Amino acid sequence: MGYIVRMPKLGLEMERGTLLEWAIDEGDSVSEGELIAEVESEKSIGEIEAREDGVLRRTYLEVDETVPPGTPIGIVAPAEADIGDLEAEATADLEADVEVEEGEPEPEPDEGTAEPAVSGAGTSAGGTTADEITASPRARDRADELGVELTTVEGTGYQGSITEEDVERAASKGADEGTSELNASPRARSRADELGVDLTTVEGTGYQGAITEEDVEAATAGTGGTSRTLAEERPFGGMRKTIAARLSESDREAVHVTVHREADAEALLSAADAADATLETDISVQDVLLRAVSATLADHPAFNATFEDDVHELWEEHNVGLAVDIEQGLIAPVLPDVESKSLAELADERRALVDRAISGDYTMDDLQGGTFTVTNLGVLGVEAFDPIINPPQVAILGVDAIDEQPTRSDDDGLEWRRHLPFDLSFDHRVVDGADAARFLETLVDYVENPWPLLPEDVADAADRGAVGAETEMPGRSVTATNPEGMHGRIEAGSFEWTYDEPESSGGTETGPTPVDVALGGLASCLSLSTRFQTSKRDMSVEEIQVDVDATPEEGPVEDIAATIRLATDEDDEAVDRLVDLGERGCHVSQMLREELELDLSWERL
Repeated sequence: MGYIVRMPKLGLEMERGTLLEWAIDEGDSVSEGELIAEVESEKSIGEIEAREDGVLRRTYLEVDETVPPGTPIGIVAPAEADIGDLEAEATADLEADVEVEEGEPEPEPDEGTAEPAVSGAGTSAGGTTADEITASPRARDRADELGVELTTVEGTGYQGSITEEDVERAASKGADEGTSELNASPRARSRADELGVDLTTVEGTGYQGAITEEDVEAATAGTGGTSRTLAEERPFGGMRKTIAARLSESDREAVHVTVHREADAEALLSAADAADATLETDISVQDVLLRAVSATLADHPAFNATFEDDVHELWEEHNVGLAVDIEQGLIAPVLPDVESKSLAELADERRALVDRAISGDYTMDDLQGGTFTVTNLGVLGVEAFDPIINPPQVAILGVDAIDEQPTRSDDDGLEWRRHLPFDLSFDHRVVDGADAARFLETLVDYVENPWPLLPEDVADAADRGAVGAETEMPGRSVTATNPEGMHGRIEAGSFEWTYDEPESSGGTETGPTPVDVALGGLASCLSLSTRFQTSKRDMSVEEIQVDVDATPEEGPVEDIAATIRLATDEDDEAVDRLVDLGERGCHVSQMLREELELDLSWERL
């Protein structure tokens, strides 16, 4: 038994993986399911767990080394098992990888043609070039730093491969033998050329006295140069390298142009408030904005697209990438098929997607298939920026900070209104500036009137003034609408309630009767009038409750009785006076006492 541990493939787009850490040392035992190593791809971090019980018999990869998926990195097998076959297979795979990684194979010579002799720098006496040497990436980097020719180094690693220690030993040997060549790293030589420093005057502080880049910079102190002290060095990891590579690719390949436009954000913010109050889930401004973006993509499909190999591909689904800032860098997990989702589904899935990204629980599937990207720096106070397109996509929308500005009102006055700026970067090879301008114009229209994009109940709630709109008081004007049957609704300004009758009278019992509505008006009026009198007289009264009863239960009202209950320590005489004044000040009560003539007319709907 036993098996070769290989670099896993953490996603379809993964090209290389980096060993971050061995969880156990070579020779340690491991049980099935236990962690062996942690690796990093260009976009995510993964763990390698043991497939079976055994011992980590061999390791072929050092920490921070990077190899393609499938490359052998170790062997797990029982302590007493013969692993000769596994070692042979791993060695063959490693040698094959070295050939692919380190150089293209020489072309086959034509028949009858003598193979040309190999000569020149980097070739050993035996005809071996540096590219053909088996050496770890660290060893090659160290050789570059110390100026060591790999063809002169004897390897002591597995199967004769050259290690970092072999390189340093060769550099030490060269120094001991009094080599006349100056011991300086390539970076030091390049820096010396930049600063005009004579390397023969520089004292080396590196390995075996080698001159480092810092030594060259220190040598400029006091000679007219500007000294600097390194505070920290941060080598790029796999994800950061990929981010840098993709941004460089985008900047290099796409013809970036960015256009800017502002929208009045009041309706967008009101719509988000209305949806959040009406739907049974949390709704944010970003969720409503995503609906607007999706609607805009439907109107301008050329932007919901990718561009590869001179082909402009327009996609049916609106798979919108959302830029998320995590510790390793900026990633854009994809919210799939935004157009087909309800607002509540969109909000729930967006939150779950962002939470996975921030917590590090996202998968490679979360990062693939995007057709358009939205990046929001407005939450960080950014007022304008030029987003970089996420290749191979055609465009990316930047969202800036909301800004409150004075705006001319309908009555020619000024009012302060909130505005939302947008930055649309697009690939000018694929779409033109006029196309981008029309895209933003459509987006602004949806942002300034998002209600058609929302569920009907959300828009109705906003229309009624429940949320998201300025409250309109009835002004003593009430409308009762009876569409059918013995029930209907009452509308008064921004407010609405229903009225109904008992089933025995042909109603559906879904609301109070008209008499109940009138009694409610009397009870509420008495409570407010009494409360007004307590405030006017500075009386200590906590709660006021008013009960109003009318008899009989059906038919014309013959008697009305009202009881006012108060939570107070005031004396009886003061309370008597308070209730009397409260009843006198109640306008509904006055309507009952006074004979008011009803002016009734009719007209056709």
